[in-house]
This record gives sequence, structure tokens and C-alpha cells, in this order.
Amino acid sequence: MVVRPAGDDRETADNVSQAVDCFYALTGQSVLTFKERLVKETIVEALEEIREQNPVGRILLVADNYGSHHANLTQQRADELDIEFVFIPPYSPTLNAIEPLWKDLKREISPEIFADRDLFRAFLTETFLRLSHRLSFASEWIETFLPDVQRLR
Repeated sequence: MVVRPAGDDRETADNVSQAVDCFYALTGQSVLTFKERLVKETIVEALEEIREQNPVGRILLVADNYGSHHANLTQQRADELDIEFVFIPPYSPTLNAIEPLWKDLKREISPEIFADRDLFRAFLTETFLRLSHRLSFASEWIETFLPDVQRLR
């Protein structure tokens, strides 16, 4: 199962906006991608990266209602990759398990200063992947939406 954050939060290393798309895997491998823009084509690329990192089994992807998630191209490729979208209602970040992780990620990054975009991306990637191994961020979400699950990892 993979959970995506609501929205396309933007962070900067050198005052240039950069889209960061995070996929928090409750089981399997989490994925973080950097895109100049989040459009249907780059969402499809991200889906392919998720499947590449998680080659076995069905993937349920919790997503917000961003237009590119609903695009025919995105949905067609998701079907081909056996990735099923579960859309949360608008303005419902509490329904997305990644939100507590994203909050801690921002807290760890906020005091840092990066000399360039590559250092920023490396720090963000390392921090996200380290934090994403903790299911504690999703514990309330798991209790609410997966009450019969004993252990996910």
C-alpha cells in the first residue's frame, strides 16, 4: 500500500520552485520524486517509479483530487501498473497517512541551509526515506481505516 500526500508541496534549495511528490509505503518501498511540474505525464512517471520500487502485489494509492490524478492518461497507466487510486475528499488532510510524516520532514529540513539544489534533494531524499520506515506516522490512519491489520511490515 502506498499513500500520497495531499497537494504538491513545494520546497526550494535556491529560491527556484521544485515540485516534490512523496509516496509513503505502509508496506514496501517509499518513493520520492522531484519534478519541475506535476502534470499527468510526470504523475505517470512517478507511478512507474512506484511500481519499479514495489514490483509485486496490488498498490492502493491514497490521493487528493488534483486534476492530474484523474486524467485519463494517469488512470489508464495506473490500471496497467495495477495501481488503484483511492481519492480522499477535498480539504481532508487528516485522511491521508502521510501528513504527520510530511510535518516531521518539514521540521527537520527547516533549520538547514543548502548550497545548491543537489544537496537539498539529497538531504530531502535521505530524510524522507529514513522517516518513511516508521509506521508510527500512520498509526491513527491504520487504526481508523485498517482496523483488522495486525502488522504491516
